[in-house]
Amino acid sequence: MPPLSILLVEDDDIDAIKLSRAISRAQVEIGEIRVCKYAEEALRMLETWTPGCIFLDYQLPKTNGLELLKTVKLRAPHLPVIVLTSHGDERIAVEMMKAGALDYFPKSEVNPEKLTKAFHTMSQMLEMEKGREVAEHELAEKEEFINKIALLSPNIIYVIDIEKWTNIFHNKQIWKILGYSEHEVETDTRKGLARIINERDQHTFRAHYNHMRYSVKDAEVVEKEFRLKHKNGSEIWIITREVPFKRNARGRVQEVLGTAIDITARKIAEKELIQAKKDAEEATRIKSDFLSTMSHEIRTPMNAIIGFTDLLLSSGFTGQEQQYLNTIKYSADNLLVILNDILDFSKIEAGKFGLENFEFDLREKLGYLMKTFEIRAKEKSIQFTFQCSTDVPQIVMGDPYRLNQIMVNLIGNAIKFTEEGGSVEVSVHLDKDHGDSIDLKIDVSDSGIGISEDKLSVIFDSFSQAHNNNAVRNFGGTGLGLSITRKITELMNGSISARSTLGKGSTFTVVLNFGKGSTSYEEEKTNAPTKLSLKGYRILAAEDIFANQILLKHLLEKWEAEFVICNNGKEVLHMLETEDYDLILMDIQMPVMDGVTAMKKIQSSYPRHHHVPVIALTADTFAEKTPEIAACNFSGFVTKPFKAEELIRAINKHLKVKVPPNHAVIG
Repeated sequence: MPPLSILLVEDDDIDAIKLSRAISRAQVEIGEIRVCKYAEEALRMLETWTPGCIFLDYQLPKTNGLELLKTVKLRAPHLPVIVLTSHGDERIAVEMMKAGALDYFPKSEVNPEKLTKAFHTMSQMLEMEKGREVAEHELAEKEEFINKIALLSPNIIYVIDIEKWTNIFHNKQIWKILGYSEHEVETDTRKGLARIINERDQHTFRAHYNHMRYSVKDAEVVEKEFRLKHKNGSEIWIITREVPFKRNARGRVQEVLGTAIDITARKIAEKELIQAKKDAEEATRIKSDFLSTMSHEIRTPMNAIIGFTDLLLSSGFTGQEQQYLNTIKYSADNLLVILNDILDFSKIEAGKFGLENFEFDLREKLGYLMKTFEIRAKEKSIQFTFQCSTDVPQIVMGDPYRLNQIMVNLIGNAIKFTEEGGSVEVSVHLDKDHGDSIDLKIDVSDSGIGISEDKLSVIFDSFSQAHNNNAVRNFGGTGLGLSITRKITELMNGSISARSTLGKGSTFTVVLNFGKGSTSYEEEKTNAPTKLSLKGYRILAAEDIFANQILLKHLLEKWEAEFVICNNGKEVLHMLETEDYDLILMDIQMPVMDGVTAMKKIQSSYPRHHHVPVIALTADTFAEKTPEIAACNFSGFVTKPFKAEELIRAINKHLKVKVPPNHAVIG
C-alpha cells in the first residue's frame, strides 16, 4: 500500500497540531498531511488533489461537517472520511455515518492506536470497494457482450416468468419477425404476452410451460413448436429451445431462458410438399384409373377378336380365307403388342410392374418362340437361324412371360428392320453359373438398316426411335419396346447392350438371371397325359360380354368340362347356394354385381366353397396390383385378351390337369 496522504479540515490550530502528531505516530506509512481551516478551502484543494483520507471537524466556521461531508461524497463517493467532534454525540454520529462517513471520533479519544485500527479498517474497505468496482466493471462488460449477442442474433432470445406469465427480457428480433414496433405490445404483462400467441396454440403454450414448471430438470433442453400472430394477422411458426433459468423457494421453475427460430418458411414448404404429394398421388390415381378403363375397354373386345380368330384358324380354312384370318390375327397381335407396351410402361412408372417366379422348360419355350419367328422371317424372305448352346439348362426358375416379351421385342425389331433377303441370327448360351442361379446370355443379330452412333446412346430411352422419320413411317412402333425391355431386364437382375453399324446391321445382347430348376418338374412333364381333358370337373364361369361367353363355352366344351356360364356375380352366388364346383372363372367388371363384390361375399357367407379356387378374368392389367382386388385373394389372374393356352395353364395350376408340351389346346 503506498503512503497514505491526509487532508485535515480543522479550524483550531492546536487541535490540528495534535491530530497531525497522532496521525504521524499511527502504525501506517503516512505521506503528505495538508490542513485546511474552512470548507471552501478544502473543496478548492480537492479540485486539484485527491488525498487517501479526510479528517473532518464537525464544527467549522460558516458550516458544519455534515454539509461538507455531503458535498465531498457527491464529488468523490469512495473517498474515506473520518468525522471529529469536541465531545461524543450519538445523534451526530448516526447522522454522519448515514451520510457516508467511514468512522466517528471525539477529539479527546484520538490516539495512534485508534487511528491505526481505523486506517486498517479503511484499507480493507478500500480493497473491498476496489474489488467491487472490478466486479461491476466485469459484469458490465459481460452484460454488454450478452446484449450485443442478443442484438446481432437472428433468433429470438427471451426470458419468461412462467409464474406470472410475463416476459422479463427479449431482444428486438421478436418485433422484426412479428412486424410490430418495439412499444406496440407490452409483453411484460399477461395480456400483452397472450396477444402475440396464436389462439389455436394458447392451450398448448400453457400446457408446455406447466410441464416446464413441474417436470423439467435444470440441464434439460426442451424443444417445442408454436404459432405466433403477425401484426398483419398471418401465422408465424417458431421452434423454441428452452432451459430452466430460475427456481422459486419451493424448487419449481419460475423463469425460463429460451431461444426461438422462425420456421414459417419451412412449414410452408412442408405444407406445399404434402399438397404436392397428394396432388401427385391423385394424378397417379387418375392416370391409373384412365389406364385401367382404357385397358378394359380395348382388351375386352380384343379377347373375342383374337380368341375367335384362333378358333377359326384351327377349323380347317384354306386358301384365301386362311390368308384373311392370318391378316386379322397379325393385325390384332400387333395392336395388342402396342397396347401392352403402353400399359407396361405405365405399370413401370407407377411401380406396379411385377415378375412371376416359377419353374418352366427354357429350351421348350425358346423352341416354340423360334418357330413363330421362323414363319415371320420366311414371309419376308429373311434367313433366320437359331443356336442354343448345350450348356443351357432345360429347366429354370423365373418368369417365362417376361422372357417371351424381351425376345419378342428384340427379334421382332430385328425382323422388322431387316430388308428382304437379309438375315437374323439368335444365339443363346450360358454366361455364368452362380451355384443356385445362372446368367443366360442372348444375342440377337441382324443385317438390317443399322443404328447411327449418335442414336445408340438413346435407343433405350422412353419414346425414342433409333431411325429417321421415314423409317418410322415405314416400320411403325411406339418407341417403348426397347425402353420396356431394358426395365424388364433390370428387374430380372440382368443387363442389355447394343452395338451397330449404320447400313450394316445391329446386335443386341441381353444377360438374364434365372434360378436353377428341379428334376421333379421334368418328371412331371414326362408323366403328362397325351390328351388334354377337363372331363369330370365342374366349372362355374361369370362373364357379361356375350362374345366372350361364346368363346368360353367353345373352349370348355373342347376340354370336355361340365360348366355353367353366368352373367354377373349375383348369379354366381345363386348357383353356389345349391351346387358345388371344382373351379370358378370370375370376370372382374360386370353389371348388377362385380367380381370383387361376389368374391367378398363368397369368403364371408359361403364357407362351403372357401376351398374352391377362383381365377379372376380381367381386361385391366392393373387389377392384380389394386389393393381392394389384392385383398380378395383370388387364386390367380388371367388377363384379357388371353390365349387358350394361358387359360388352361391357369386352370391346370389348381386342378392339376396336365398340358402336353406339343398339345394344341384349341383342338
